[in-house]
Amino acid sequence: MKTSACFALGLFLFSTIAVAQSPVQEVIDNALIQQTNTNTQSIMSMLQQQLDEAQKQSQSLTDVLNRMGDPSKVNLPALQVLKDDIAKAAQASADGVAREDRIRATTGTEAFGDNAYGLVPGVDSTVTFKDGTTAERDPSKYKLQAALMGDINALAEKSKEAEERITQLQEQRPGLLDQLSDATDLATILKVQATLSTTDAEIASIKADVIKGKLDYDVLMEKLKLQAQIEAKGKGEAHDLERKHNAETSKAAAASGSGASSGGSDSSTTKPFSNLTWGKKSP
Repeated sequence: MKTSACFALGLFLFSTIAVAQSPVQEVIDNALIQQTNTNTQSIMSMLQQQLDEAQKQSQSLTDVLNRMGDPSKVNLPALQVLKDDIAKAAQASADGVAREDRIRATTGTEAFGDNAYGLVPGVDSTVTFKDGTTAERDPSKYKLQAALMGDINALAEKSKEAEERITQLQEQRPGLLDQLSDATDLATILKVQATLSTTDAEIASIKADVIKGKLDYDVLMEKLKLQAQIEAKGKGEAHDLERKHNAETSKAAAASGSGASSGGSDSSTTKPFSNLTWGKKSP
């Protein structure tokens, strides 16, 4: 009985203390809850700011990529024209290497038949006489002129091809300029600008190649003129040397013949009419 009373008294005291402490605990709990809410709101606000910044950066990156564009999707028909012309230029260079072989292989017949676009009569490989008979010309006598003719014909063909190539390339420029004007991304701008620059460079290269061909022709002409002068001078000198040689040979032969005649004659001399007796005093 006494034990039960003690237990009841302890329970009463605990309950009283718990009730007495509950307002303080409530304040503490509320403060903790408010602090937690504040921290949570602060963290959420920070996360939201980071998310907004990430979205801005993502949008900015997307805008940059859109402005840059995709070079693989930029289709320029002028590029194919440019590639084809560069291939032609490579072939033209290969043909230029064979120029010296063509000149060395000149036979002289290349000078026959050309009438300079009909402006002058051509020279045929045969000569027709008044009686109707014909004779073949000697092509070797026309080799110098034939070499020049072959070179000038090659230069004329190169000039014609150059004009066609330049015209084709220049026809691409208006379209490229329109694409450059309408471009909205960096890839298109850069690709069009590169194509324009390469086109201009190719046109300049074509013109330079024609100029070089003309210079090569001028050099060949001067070389052939100089060689003709050397040949003429060589023939003149050979003629003079041969004439001098013949004169010296004749002089030496005459001197040798005179010496032989003197050596074979009698050393005693006979006076003319020595055998006649008239006009002499008798002893």
